[in-house]
Amino acid sequence: MLSRLIAAFCIIDDALQAMGYKDDPQAKTPASAILTLALLAALEFGGKHNKALALAKDLGLFTHVPSP
Repeated sequence: MLSRLIAAFCIIDDALQAMGYKDDPQAKTPASAILTLALLAALEFGGKHNKALALAKDLGLFTHVPSP
């Protein structure tokens, strides 16, 4: 699961860059990480974002994991 999650993050990040998307300078978490967390919640936890956030925090996937 972790390798698929990393691959999804890379694809999402590359797609956002190709579209010319720029994160807000004040944002602590990039949009690609937020979208990856939403995808994780949808695919693995039946849409339960709290569980996806907890897993991301436990695994240390991102430098800043937003609070629920």
